[in-house]
Amino acid sequence: MSGAISSQERIYHIFGVPLRTGSFFPGNENDAQAYREVQILQRLEVAGCQVRDEGDLQLPSYLPHHNIAPIKNWPGPRIAWDYVSEHIRPFLQQPGHIPLLLGCDCSMVVGGVQALSELNWRPIHVLYIDGHIDGVAPQAHECVSAAAMGLWLITQQSPFWPGPLLDPSQITVIGWHDALGSTWEEAGSYSLSRLRETGAREIAQQALQGIADEATILLHFDIDVISKHAMPAAYATDEAGLNLAEARTLLNVLLSDPRIALIEVAEYAALRDLELSYASTIVDLLVGALGTKNNVAKP
Repeated sequence: MSGAISSQERIYHIFGVPLRTGSFFPGNENDAQAYREVQILQRLEVAGCQVRDEGDLQLPSYLPHHNIAPIKNWPGPRIAWDYVSEHIRPFLQQPGHIPLLLGCDCSMVVGGVQALSELNWRPIHVLYIDGHIDGVAPQAHECVSAAAMGLWLITQQSPFWPGPLLDPSQITVIGWHDALGSTWEEAGSYSLSRLRETGAREIAQQALQGIADEATILLHFDIDVISKHAMPAAYATDEAGLNLAEARTLLNVLLSDPRIALIEVAEYAALRDLELSYASTIVDLLVGALGTKNNVAKP
């Protein structure tokens, strides 16, 4: 368990997750390769991190693709969650070993929660950094992607995922500007406007202070929390969003917390980044937050 492990002792295990079954359109199904091409391993190592590349998870090739309500491509997302959970669990069982999932869509938060819950550890808390509140409830008359439903699925009884369920108080959404019509409780969330009023560092500190000391944290980072101007390579871009300085400050504070056990970086679309400049920007953010040689310089 990473709670008693210093940042210098952490070992990050990079997994590519070639998955878009939770999304509507192609574009984010092989993104880990882009991160590798901009040398994520080497750059993390230079920053003082211990890191291992575990390759891409070999998700089943038979995952369905359809537009049948209520969940697009079902049961593809569930198959992927089970597969990823099974393969990262052995790493989660080792103190200080932190899986870093690259290339997944936002539905993978369900697989991450599943993996942590199966270990019967301390209480789980999800830090969900996203431009949207992905708490959309499935409707029989409408086909919606699982990527928009992750928070609903892990907090509500349903036939789509057996749980165990989290209480909404175990989830903190940070940076959102669009609730997607969900009825998510706002008490445990920090909107973009609130972040701008209070400051990114203060919001990050407040979020961490609101988490039980004995908790284990899954940090989910959807890059669409960053504005289209600063990050046009997000799967779902929007003019609203964080600037890079705000994103950097958030990640620097949140990822330094010793309770971090699992990291997901979601919704980068390599097809929108042919020169890989934005993949490099994302790596810069991760290196700045995870690196141990430049902790003093963190904002």
